[in-house]
Amino acid sequence: MIIGVDRYTHLAPLPGVRNNLKALKAALTDRTIGGMPKGNCRVVSNPRTVTAALRPIEQAVRTVRDTLIVYYAGHGFLDSRPEGLYLTLPSTEAGKVHSGIPYTWLRSALGTRTPPRRRIIILDCCYSGSVIRGMSAMSAGSMAGSMPTAAATQQASSQLGEALFEGMDSLEGVSYLLTSTPWNVEALAPEGEEHTAFTGEFLRVLREGIPARDAAPYGPQAQAGPGGTAADTPAPGTTAPTPATGPPPSPSPSPNLSLEAIYHEVRRALREKNRPLPQQQAQNGIEKLPFVRNRAARPASPPRRTGAGQAPPDGPESTPQAADTAAPAPPDAENPAGARRNRRRALVTALCVAAVAVPSVAWWQSRGEEPSSGACSDDVALIGHSDALDGVEYEGAVPVDGLSGLAMSGPSRAWALADNSPGRIFSLDLGTSGASPPAARAVDMRTLRPTGGGRFDGEGLVLEKGGRTVLVASEAGPSIRRFRVSDGAETSRIALPRNLVEWSGPENLEALGASPDGRYLYAGLEAPLFRDGKARGRSLLRIQRFKGTPGGAYVPNGQFAYQSAAGLRVSELVALGGDRLLVLETNHAEGQGNAVRIFGADLSRAKDVSRVKSLQSEPVDAFAKKWEPADLVTCPRGASATAQPQSNPLLENAEGMALGTAPLSSGPYKGRMPLFLVSDNNNSPHQITRVYALAIRTGRAAGR
Repeated sequence: MIIGVDRYTHLAPLPGVRNNLKALKAALTDRTIGGMPKGNCRVVSNPRTVTAALRPIEQAVRTVRDTLIVYYAGHGFLDSRPEGLYLTLPSTEAGKVHSGIPYTWLRSALGTRTPPRRRIIILDCCYSGSVIRGMSAMSAGSMAGSMPTAAATQQASSQLGEALFEGMDSLEGVSYLLTSTPWNVEALAPEGEEHTAFTGEFLRVLREGIPARDAAPYGPQAQAGPGGTAADTPAPGTTAPTPATGPPPSPSPSPNLSLEAIYHEVRRALREKNRPLPQQQAQNGIEKLPFVRNRAARPASPPRRTGAGQAPPDGPESTPQAADTAAPAPPDAENPAGARRNRRRALVTALCVAAVAVPSVAWWQSRGEEPSSGACSDDVALIGHSDALDGVEYEGAVPVDGLSGLAMSGPSRAWALADNSPGRIFSLDLGTSGASPPAARAVDMRTLRPTGGGRFDGEGLVLEKGGRTVLVASEAGPSIRRFRVSDGAETSRIALPRNLVEWSGPENLEALGASPDGRYLYAGLEAPLFRDGKARGRSLLRIQRFKGTPGGAYVPNGQFAYQSAAGLRVSELVALGGDRLLVLETNHAEGQGNAVRIFGADLSRAKDVSRVKSLQSEPVDAFAKKWEPADLVTCPRGASATAQPQSNPLLENAEGMALGTAPLSSGPYKGRMPLFLVSDNNNSPHQITRVYALAIRTGRAAGR
């Protein structure tokens, strides 16, 4: 079943999808590739109704006995549940979930207790990887124990429903799921190209095959996890296969290609082009079975005679063909060094420093012609960055890592909040007030002592006026708590509105900021409340305002709707005064690295949504007005180390943000405010604790 939508009434057309359908049928029915009888390959183009899209699948389920393949290409979007992927019809309207097809309906149409024995699904649409991500979510039972009853019931029901569909083949037969993107990434339909990005590479592999050793199963073998989920990294206690060090015993490629081999080759090619990486889920070893014939497998040519009838010596240097097949480009999962070389050749030059050891000193010195400071946009400039905190232990005993919040305590001093257990705050000497690159070091530390038992997960940090107390927003609870700086003791809490407690999931209070005079607090949600959800991949979030006195009581004083950029989440916010904010939106996508963007938001004319049960029906003008001072991917990249693929090696998992205490008094950015960011390394060797110094024009963009 090859299903696709290329013509839309309300959405952008996708001419590449039309080409996908024709080409995929041609490949699967080609006797030298798939060999499928043409009568067994049905194309459903632009189905106008849900019934027109799903009934052919239901009919196929009743007749197919061995293997059923379902392919879909078109627009895709997410609904209010994190795993809620919707496929689209020609009449689908943006933001209106009732006009699309829930992915779970497609899975339901496939059935669970009837033939076929094998069900293969291939999805080429935005956010398609979300259907795999749902498999690894925490179980409904474990979630219910840590959430309010109403929220737990709704979330548990959602997760359980997804699990029933996602794991449907764990008992009946086997299944394989291939998606064009990770869960939070949009699929690409490049202008001027015949096919969509993913399907174009998939078709190339079918048409051309994979030469020599590349066609054999390679890369970390998928290990079945809970619920049958397959991962791309070895499971605990297993190891990835070691690449061969010499030519294979036979230079002949495998006569067949497995789904696993196709997946790795498509993934390798898309990585070289810096495009979204596909994801897979496999059960019961179906990914290792022959899927199509390998067109690169050709009968071996007779040995070429040389001199007095002697054949040339065997080996990779014998002929150009042998040189081509003896050392194919290995997949990135097996050979990181080779992958880095491939990516350099593919113009992804930002990754060329991935082979450099992570430094323990500041890395703002320029390297070659790559500048290490300069403009990121009209309103933001990079002064420099420092990795001096990476891998450091305070007084040789306490790791300075997991930094998720930042609050200035002086022109060149700040408190940084660690979100790991137990909660701690570190006093940092940034080594600059913002006019020069930072050189951060930890000079003091306090261990926080929350009361009341239960889990504490500090994410947002505010240093109250006078510097004697800090306010910490905790995702666990959620809660906002006050601690004494002198001894870390919890002294009080700020009561949250009922909806933020009862309808929030595990990802809730992430950001916390205070107005310059301390009279107002602003708390931002990382992910939507269950009732709010998403629209076209953008989270419909809430920012809660409180009014009160520093060190004293604060009470709710307005709740405002805020829409994140597609695929991004709110990590931090800074209050500028007058209900104007700077908002840090971030996320991470496998194979592409981090996204770090700074937005401005004006709440002064936004609707108070304290009494609004769901933001799904709110008009656009009810949300905070936004502008974008900078996307850090456009900042200078010189001398930046990276421990994983990044579109700009400067990027890391930035989570903390704080505005400097005074405008810059000299230099090329005189008059701008210094803005500091800090990254959370999540205790991972693939991430770096990094401090950034930026110069931002805070007043200009507000009037746009």
